[in-house]
Amino acid sequence: QKMELYGSIKNIIWKWDGNMKKNKYELLKGMVGLLLCICAVAGIYYWETFGREEYVKEEIIVLKSSVKPMTVISDKDLTFVKREKSSLIESPITDKSQIIGKVSKHFIPARGQLASEYFEDQNMLPNEGEYIFQMPTDWIATLPSTLRRSDDAYLYPVKFNDGKSLDHTVSNKDPVKCLRIAFVRNQSNQEVESVNASDRLVANSNISKIELIASIEDINELSKLHSEGYKFIVMYR
Repeated sequence: QKMELYGSIKNIIWKWDGNMKKNKYELLKGMVGLLLCICAVAGIYYWETFGREEYVKEEIIVLKSSVKPMTVISDKDLTFVKREKSSLIESPITDKSQIIGKVSKHFIPARGQLASEYFEDQNMLPNEGEYIFQMPTDWIATLPSTLRRSDDAYLYPVKFNDGKSLDHTVSNKDPVKCLRIAFVRNQSNQEVESVNASDRLVANSNISKIELIASIEDINELSKLHSEGYKFIVMYR
C-alpha cells in the first residue's frame, strides 16, 4: 500500500510539474507575441512620424518669398524645408552660408529649390556713383564670343576713320579701361550663358550687346575717344 501511495503521489507531482512547465511555455509564447506586436506598432509609428522624413526626405534651403534680380540675400530671407529626395535637383542648397551675402542673378520664386548657379558675389552690384551702362554696338571693334557676365572687360582703343580701321595695333599694353561685365545679351535681350557652367565654348546664343558697370567719368572718357574716331577691342583673361 505504501508503494502504491508513493507511486500515486509521484504521478501527481509529475503531472503538476508538467502542467507548470506547459503553462510557463504558453505564457512565454504569449509574452513574446505581445512584445512583437508592440514593436511592430512602435516601428510603424516611428516610420510614419519620423522615419519617412529621415530616409525619404532631405532638408534644403528655400526663399521665404520671391526675390527680384540683383537682390542681396540675407539670413531672414531663408528657411529650411524637407523635400522628397527623388524630387531634388542636382546639388541643392542645404547650408545658408552658401548664399548669404550673395546676389540673385534673376527672379527666383518663393519656396523653390535653390542652386549655387542662381547667385553671384556682391561685386556685381554697382557701387556708389556707378551705373549699369550698355555699350553702343558701334563703339565695339571686336569682342570674344566667350565673354560672360562677371568677367573683367579690358578695353583697348583702335583708331577708325569712315568705318575703316587705320590702326589695328594695340600700342599700349595697358587698356584704357577695365570694367566689370554686368550682362551679356543676345538680340532678344536674353542673357547669353554657357551651356555648361564650367565650359565657355558652348553658349546658349550669340552675343549682341554688353552692359558694363561704369561711373559717369568712365562713360564720358569712352564717349570722348569714340568721338575722336576710336572703337574698342574688348578682351578678358
